[in-house]
Amino acid sequence: MESSDGARVLGDTDATMMDIPGKGQPPDGAVSWASMVMGTSAGGRPHPEDLLTDAFVVERLSVEFPNGVEGEPVIKIGQEVLEAMNGLWKQCMIVKVLRRTVPIFVLTKKLRELWKPKGVMTVLDLPRGFFMVRFGEEDEYMAALTGGPWKAFGSYLLVQAWSPGFDPLRDEILTTPVWVRLSYLPVNFYHRSILMGIAKGLGKPLRVDQTTLNVERARFARVCVEVNLGQPLKGSVMMISPYFT
Repeated sequence: MESSDGARVLGDTDATMMDIPGKGQPPDGAVSWASMVMGTSAGGRPHPEDLLTDAFVVERLSVEFPNGVEGEPVIKIGQEVLEAMNGLWKQCMIVKVLRRTVPIFVLTKKLRELWKPKGVMTVLDLPRGFFMVRFGEEDEYMAALTGGPWKAFGSYLLVQAWSPGFDPLRDEILTTPVWVRLSYLPVNFYHRSILMGIAKGLGKPLRVDQTTLNVERARFARVCVEVNLGQPLKGSVMMISPYFT
């Protein structure tokens, strides 16, 4: 990733844990520090300093000048810091109003009217008309992400799940959540993990319809999948099992 001045930020995959006392100290045992903090996304605006102490971060951040002090600096940040910071934003989505420029306070009001969140919802503005929306409640995040298509201001809202690699200066919203029907599927395949696994053949699975999970209908199963709009949509999947091919 490059900053505006051209500096590179690199993840250090070989970061090692250091014994730092007090708040932010990683737990003992086999459970990784990153896995412990990945669930700490609830609430409104995140407070990274409450999650990771300055000492924890400083031990895992370095500035190097491989071509001398007059050359380009290279910033390295430990993988555990990056994973922890990413975890703060896991219930976020990227939003853009198609072919419209909308002020942040106007969009925030409209999104609250559309999605009616009971928990905390925070809207942040990004370059090029993109917005980042963070939810305190996972079910409200999934409802907003998968409940479209959404219309506002006489246009459509483009939405996609946030990812650490999203760059608003270069990227476009090229994926969108769509509900797909898996027809003629035997009811003994109606298990969340089985259905999500099948849906991986079509895109990135997001959620299974509650009616499907409750096995209230058996004509087809519904799964919400994030698909790439720049690639041809797949119309079928091939199932191979001892009883179903």
